[in-house]
Amino acid sequence: MTRRARRRQPPPDLTSLFDVLFIVIFAALIRAAAVQQAAAAQAAKPPAPPPPPPPPVKLESSALQARALADLDKQLAGRPTIILRISDAGSLTAIEAAGNTLPLDTPLLEHSPDPDIGLAYLGDRSAELRVCRVAAVHLNVPDLSRYLVIIAPAQHIADLPEALYGGLNRDVERCLFEQKGLAVIVDPSLEPNAAPTVTSSPPSTP
Repeated sequence: MTRRARRRQPPPDLTSLFDVLFIVIFAALIRAAAVQQAAAAQAAKPPAPPPPPPPPVKLESSALQARALADLDKQLAGRPTIILRISDAGSLTAIEAAGNTLPLDTPLLEHSPDPDIGLAYLGDRSAELRVCRVAAVHLNVPDLSRYLVIIAPAQHIADLPEALYGGLNRDVERCLFEQKGLAVIVDPSLEPNAAPTVTSSPPSTP
């Protein structure tokens, strides 16, 4: 049989193959569109509202005072102390700090030429003679911000000379503003559990 006599084979039918490819591509497009639509819906969703703030707490004045005193007591307990010993004659006789005692004899009073005054407090005339300044100089520190300064007269503060009493009380205020230290006068006649009281007005004279 010759080549011309052979019967030609019919071409393959590609219709079914195209149908399968079309279905696969169409399904992929539908899936991609669904994913894109879900992402857009998620992005358009409003964010969840923030949680509500906690309700305000209003403490009574007594509770606030108790907490403030407890916090102040804790702060003061953590400060190193400086003790300034004041003699009956009105002199700074010792500085006690860090377990050491530095003896001194620094007068705090002077006789005033004004007969109506009698005695005058030297710290009112010179900042270098104020007790907290004297302590800072002898301890070689720039200020007393880290310390609790205890001014300890040798006798009941009501029995101190008026000039010394008033000058020491003014030094308590000046210690804070000039040396950044917290100072307090401790009356030796008070009971151990009684809180020291410092006033800025001199005691009444009999």
